[in-house]
Amino acid sequence: MYSKDLSMKKRAFTLIELLVVIAIIAILAAILFPVLTQARLAAKKTNDLNQLKQLGLSTMMYITDNDEVFMVVPAFAGDNQPHWADRMQSYVKNKNIFSDPSNTVGLYRDPTYWRPGANSLTDTDASRIYRIGYTFNTYIAKHDGGAPTSSTGIPSVSTTVLMGPSQNWYNWNSCQISNGVPNMHWNVSTRASGWGYDFWGGDTSPTPGYNGGANFSFADGSAKFSLITKRGDRGAVSSGLYSAYFVRAQTRPEASATPTCPPDYGSVALGF
Repeated sequence: MYSKDLSMKKRAFTLIELLVVIAIIAILAAILFPVLTQARLAAKKTNDLNQLKQLGLSTMMYITDNDEVFMVVPAFAGDNQPHWADRMQSYVKNKNIFSDPSNTVGLYRDPTYWRPGANSLTDTDASRIYRIGYTFNTYIAKHDGGAPTSSTGIPSVSTTVLMGPSQNWYNWNSCQISNGVPNMHWNVSTRASGWGYDFWGGDTSPTPGYNGGANFSFADGSAKFSLITKRGDRGAVSSGLYSAYFVRAQTRPEASATPTCPPDYGSVALGF
């Protein structure tokens, strides 16, 4: 009796049993891995949205202290001014929220533009420099030397983008005509070196940042997610610009009173 019990205790798994266990583990892993991946992506998306929300609220504090006028973002030769993110530091007090950690695309920098954190145009001290993966709406920032934009001059602050993802210090805009009304939208191009390359992940067709879209802050201080829409009405130009845009990410809804697009934003090339 004792020897029989001992032999039963020493019994090992058969090959079939072992293969069954391995198969079960593989099936569970295959089921759980996409779920975990989506969970991580959702967490990153939420973190990015929170950062843009903080930047939106900080901008509201800025304009409250400046007669309801948004800052002018320096961009070109002769500006010789600190980066706009540095001018927001007194309200933000955090250099890490100006870039989504998931966005690792190379950023474009004009040599005549101050680096974020720099004390001068020629300052290259790496201990002070920090990454900026967001940019101000060109039409609000007036980087081209135009007059500062007042919050009272924006028809719909809740639908007009304040900041969003870009590899450049300013965003590129795509003019879209919907029901005879032209609207400027946050543009996406298909080349990594193209103006307005607002997604990360490749140099081919626009690659979604988060589930086919990206986060934006708006001129009322809110932050929302917008889906990408590939152009189907006119198609992209040969340079790869205007290949896609975000419908909800309007940059200047009052682009024009007539159904035409401004010539300086590709209306001729796009066939409008």
